[in-house]
Amino acid sequence: MSLDSIVVSSIAPFDPTIAITAIASVALVVFVGIMVFLAVAPIVSSTWTERLGGTTSAGSSLEPNEAD
Repeated sequence: MSLDSIVVSSIAPFDPTIAITAIASVALVVFVGIMVFLAVAPIVSSTWTERLGGTTSAGSSLEPNEAD
């Protein structure tokens, strides 16, 4: 092994594609976790419903609009 190959192998010990994939995977997990939290928090706690500005309902709220 020459000195050049040792230096290059120590600078980049892994493929950059693996690093990009790992970062994208972590970002996806964080994004999905936030979306799940925002979807589940109002169901679990009534104070989160007030904070997020929504209303709690047991079913779908298919009420006619005043324009109908």
